[in-house]
Amino acid sequence: MLWAALLAGIAGYVDAICFLRLGGAFAANMTGNLVEVGLSAAQGRWGEAAWCVSLLVAFFLGILVARLLLRTHQSPRLSLLIEAAIMLMAATGLLGIAAVPALAAAMAMQNEAVTHGIVAVNVGFVTGEIQRLGERLVAETVPGQPGKRETQAPIVLTILVCYAAGAAIGALAARWDAAALILPAAVLAGIALLPERWTGSGAQQP
Repeated sequence: MLWAALLAGIAGYVDAICFLRLGGAFAANMTGNLVEVGLSAAQGRWGEAAWCVSLLVAFFLGILVARLLLRTHQSPRLSLLIEAAIMLMAATGLLGIAAVPALAAAMAMQNEAVTHGIVAVNVGFVTGEIQRLGERLVAETVPGQPGKRETQAPIVLTILVCYAAGAAIGALAARWDAAALILPAAVLAGIALLPERWTGSGAQQP
């Protein structure tokens, strides 16, 4: 759970940097981007709508890549290393405006890596986890309510808190613009290079 919470904080951090400094959109929160597609289209701002659609497409492609990597390597480590490399490139400014779609793909890879390699919760988008938190609270407190034990309320609540905390830290770090992404890139690389027995990222069939 510790590593999933840390990665949730990274997702919130990256979302804050992207929203405040790299184009006013999110890298992990695709629900927010989808709402922006509708708002922009309704107001005739087709360029902004297309921009947010590109992030949705990039996120989807990131999921595909991560799933393929998990099937071939049976470990989330490679996905996290690729994500760290993408963040580092974005931090240098070499990607320009393409940094945000690249980061969206990276966030998708991170979420897939955690969901199928560490713990079965989402760390990059939390709407569904809020729903699961409510379900777990009822299942664990109301007699006669069946529920699955693998997604317990404390885990989900920790993910939500860490995501918000990461966003707050990212907002503070946004003064350094894209260079602020060096920190999560280093953390990700460190996690990916740790022995699997420390991270709990053993092989799981996606």
